[in-house]
Amino acid sequence: MEIKVAVCPHDSTKNKANWLYFITYLSQRTGLLLTMEQCLDFDCYYKSFASVDMTYSNPLDAVKIHTERGFIPVAGNDNYDEAVIIAGPGEEPSLEGIEGKEVLCVDNQFATYLGKKILKDKGISFKPAYRGSWQNVISGVARGEAPYGILYRDFWLQLGEFSKRDVKLVYESDEKLSSHLVMLSPDLETHREVVLNALQSMKDDEEGKKILDSLRISEWYEVSSLNYLEELIREV
Repeated sequence: MEIKVAVCPHDSTKNKANWLYFITYLSQRTGLLLTMEQCLDFDCYYKSFASVDMTYSNPLDAVKIHTERGFIPVAGNDNYDEAVIIAGPGEEPSLEGIEGKEVLCVDNQFATYLGKKILKDKGISFKPAYRGSWQNVISGVARGEAPYGILYRDFWLQLGEFSKRDVKLVYESDEKLSSHLVMLSPDLETHREVVLNALQSMKDDEEGKKILDSLRISEWYEVSSLNYLEELIREV
């Protein structure tokens, strides 16, 4: 039986060859016929949710396919999804300076929920204002449309110094709450342990370790529930 695998475009568009290599390796190690769906944008990726059997999804998309199709979590990895908080020109580069101020962010994104949680846990109140992309957040803060912003850390780390010249880093999270997750169709639940074991043994295998390095992953850990993500969404 062919098992269709969709990989989050945030990862696959930048690293397609290595994700194909990963899926081929996993297919060999599990004895399952895994094939990668060719989705280079999120529109295609979300449309594939109706027919795929396995996904590598960001935390909120994992919740989405769990809700829509009952997919079950298998594993996450140590390349955690984190957030950064930035300040605009002339603003105080501290979390305390955010109190009562407007903060730009992208709606319905894990980094936004994480940033909101961090501020809430520190007792800092703020006014969220939404933009359509992380680029619009940083450019809006740089232009003074709002004094502060929340960004996805991966986006921030990929920017050059020129793009960061008009903003200041206030905070970089290290919550280790969630990474992207491997999710499996409920019809394939009997294969969950086989897939999990293959993922977790990659770090002990020369070829597997090479693939992990290419994906910026050191190891996989088991995820048996998405309650922690559903709670985060409810909280903030």
